[in-house]
Amino acid sequence: MRAALESINNKWVRLFILIVVFANTVSMIFGHQLIPFSNEEIATGLSVLALALSEIWNHWKNNSYTKSAKEADKYLKQLKI
Repeated sequence: MRAALESINNKWVRLFILIVVFANTVSMIFGHQLIPFSNEEIATGLSVLALALSEIWNHWKNNSYTKSAKEADKYLKQLKI
């Protein structure tokens, strides 16, 4: 998963978000709505997204899925005996 995240060049992501927010703000000033959602719907969507991402992250960090993590668990268990 880390390799996938490292392959994303976040400067382009930040630039894209900046352009979208800027365009939406300018359009709102002129009375148009580019994003067809209310503020409450956006806040709810972001909250659900944050909840889902935090659950996935916590589950991933607190469980051993990779081979090296499983080996480390065995080693830790041996140390505790």
